[in-house]
Amino acid sequence: MLGVSALAGVLLMAPGAFALPSPGQSLPAFSARDLTNGKHASDELKGRPTLMVVITDKDAGSQMRGWFDAADQHVPDTVHRQSLIALKLPFFVSEGAARGKAKGQVPREFWEDTWLDKNGGMAKALGLSSSETPYVLALDAQGRVLASVHATVDSPEARTIWSALRQ
Repeated sequence: MLGVSALAGVLLMAPGAFALPSPGQSLPAFSARDLTNGKHASDELKGRPTLMVVITDKDAGSQMRGWFDAADQHVPDTVHRQSLIALKLPFFVSEGAARGKAKGQVPREFWEDTWLDKNGGMAKALGLSSSETPYVLALDAQGRVLASVHATVDSPEARTIWSALRQ
């Protein structure tokens, strides 16, 4: 039994256990609905630099807010702020219920820039596993990744995102 546990631990820690898009890569295709139930596709993120914060755990909302609060001090207002809530919820939790819960935590003016997926499709497209720590990407105006981190806003890795978006 110990051998199976050790193997599982090695596989989880191995490079590629999640495949956060790397600098130079285009953002993969995915779609979702925003908190107003409007339809969106990843192609919409082209046209301007974007700070994209993705959470894959229902308890990571405060971590996401931390990134957006810090963005006001680190990047110009011309950088679009996009949030993705990419969860894998049980079948009995409706998307409407999940959207309602998210609306209670996201200020109204950001509802259309907050895309929600309760079935894990966005996370799968982006190669992300469930984590209480946000995944953060800096995108250029063509939708290519400038920088990507799996980190909290107070981590040293955050500088990579801020630096990429100030260029």
